[in-house]
Amino acid sequence: MMSSSQSSTPSFVSAHLRSRVVIILLITGVVVNGLSILCAALVLQFPVPTERQELGDAPVGVALAFFLIAMALISVVVYVSTIIAFCMWLHRAYKNLSAFGAFKLNHSPGWAVGSFFVPFVSLVVPYRAVKEVWQKSVPPEQSRLSEPSPPGWFPVWWLFWLLCTWAGNISFRMSFTEGVSESTAEIVSIVADFLAIIAALFAYVVIGDIDDRQEETARMLGLKNAAGPPPPPTLDEPVVPVMNNLSNL
Repeated sequence: MMSSSQSSTPSFVSAHLRSRVVIILLITGVVVNGLSILCAALVLQFPVPTERQELGDAPVGVALAFFLIAMALISVVVYVSTIIAFCMWLHRAYKNLSAFGAFKLNHSPGWAVGSFFVPFVSLVVPYRAVKEVWQKSVPPEQSRLSEPSPPGWFPVWWLFWLLCTWAGNISFRMSFTEGVSESTAEIVSIVADFLAIIAALFAYVVIGDIDDRQEETARMLGLKNAAGPPPPPTLDEPVVPVMNNLSNL
């Protein structure tokens, strides 16, 4: 008969690997955005040919335009991948708070992630969720005493995240708006990419700080990483092999 005793304490599953994936994608995004800024700046100096010109009249501008399109496509792939990886990391990091003995959590792991995609709510709630993860990624005796404010780079990260999101939306809409000059659209695109680089660098610090706190807390509490397949069920009584029973017949 199987043992029915189960621990009520939530298991700790390290989010370290997920944080490394997010950080790698953030660095990749910084490189791609940096190349996009350089290319967009060169396009301002070597514009693409107009309708009255042939492609051969501005070969540098044509090459830069194709390179800029390629960078835009790569940027979209990296951006979407980063968002997915970040949400997976945040879900796991928030879920670990219960394993640390945190109480009275203001959000659930699902809502901490889902709040990013709800209009207006996404302006405040996601930051509060990330802030709570940092505050409560400590042993329970510390979280009960006080909830210190996170370092100054947390609100700076969130500010630049909002700014780069708004600038990116403006740049995207301008690319499909008639009457907007190409130079104006390129300048807005450069600003959006620059803000995205700053936001990514601060996100790198925020994620790394939370990951370090959780790993250190797990060591202090003696928590083992529960990742991987569950252990086989234990039996209260030994099972008599069937072949032994058959041999006695």
